[in-house]
Amino acid sequence: MIRVSLFLVAMVASGFFASDFSARAARAPRILYLGDSLSIGAFGQTLDQSMRSSGFEVHTVVAGGASPYYWLKSYQSLPCTIGFWEKSPLSERRVGYVRAVPKLEDLLELHEPNVVVVQTGSNLYATLRSKRRTKEGNVSEVTSLIQQMCYSIAKSGAVSYWVLPPHSHEQRYPKSLQEELSSIMRDVVNEYEGRVFESQKVTRFDDPYPATDGIHYGPEDARGWAQKVSLHFNDFMKVSPSPSAPAIVRALPIQTPSAVSSSGGHSSMETNKVSGLPMEELDLVLKLVEKSEIQNLNELPYANALGLYEYEVIDDRLGNYPCDKIRIAHGIVFGRKYTGAATREIGSSISMRVVPLSNDKTLSTWEMVDDLRMNRELPIYTPKLD
Repeated sequence: MIRVSLFLVAMVASGFFASDFSARAARAPRILYLGDSLSIGAFGQTLDQSMRSSGFEVHTVVAGGASPYYWLKSYQSLPCTIGFWEKSPLSERRVGYVRAVPKLEDLLELHEPNVVVVQTGSNLYATLRSKRRTKEGNVSEVTSLIQQMCYSIAKSGAVSYWVLPPHSHEQRYPKSLQEELSSIMRDVVNEYEGRVFESQKVTRFDDPYPATDGIHYGPEDARGWAQKVSLHFNDFMKVSPSPSAPAIVRALPIQTPSAVSSSGGHSSMETNKVSGLPMEELDLVLKLVEKSEIQNLNELPYANALGLYEYEVIDDRLGNYPCDKIRIAHGIVFGRKYTGAATREIGSSISMRVVPLSNDKTLSTWEMVDDLRMNRELPIYTPKLD
């Protein structure tokens, strides 16, 4: 692994960082905004609109469940199954699933931002208290992840603005753990002459736990948090607050692969025009050949999780599936407990009706566990609920 701190020393010595860092950023205001599931709804839309209203060119890429493991090119590509949102000055899309979250280094090269806004951290609590490493090893791992992101941003010529995690319910994550993560992130970002927003100072998670997940804020609280971030960011960028009206936060519809506009568009029950495979209900007899598994429930960021399984097709009862294999996302964890699907054995046979995963909006908030080899040819299905 690159020893990032040595590169930092070299860049500082060579005058890489300008003395008036925020003024340099404001002269050419192109923003790359990266976020996790906390940015999917009211928080992300409010912050995104605020930055655009302030005159910045903004490219937003938000992936539910994302962490530096997802963004950094030094780690394998990972799917996003709990909501993906991207928005440029010319287009916008929201989908429930993407096979691979874009990598930070590619986004930097593509958009050439002057400032990278990073909202992340809640998905690192599991790393910070992992039982696979010593406590010192966990701290070193999290520190390295933030360093690598900061280094990539600085190397591109951009500056960092990090939105640290807001307060989570302390029965979900102890206060000491929350403060420790914020301290690690703050120290590393400051080392790279970046700026942080101390979210815990202006937020408080008061909803009941475990009736809620203890992490995700409701629209009103999320919007209030985003407005405070916007004021701080505008001050950092030396621009006046936007006089525009508050954002009307709405959820964009999840788009299926075959979805187009309502004027003469195709139904999601038709054939996928890209893969040529059906996007409708299937009735199959299957034999399990490979499965994704969770090794440690304690490291799962969310209460519910899907596991991607691969089956051999033994019988196609409706005669509408042309392949000899299929991949199906099963609910293998519900309420932080394993389900019956998690214990299914390799070689076992089962009959089931399935539908495209993209058709089931309720699963867009579940984490996807996928450690199968990459296969872009097979769409992902999920069991049909009766």
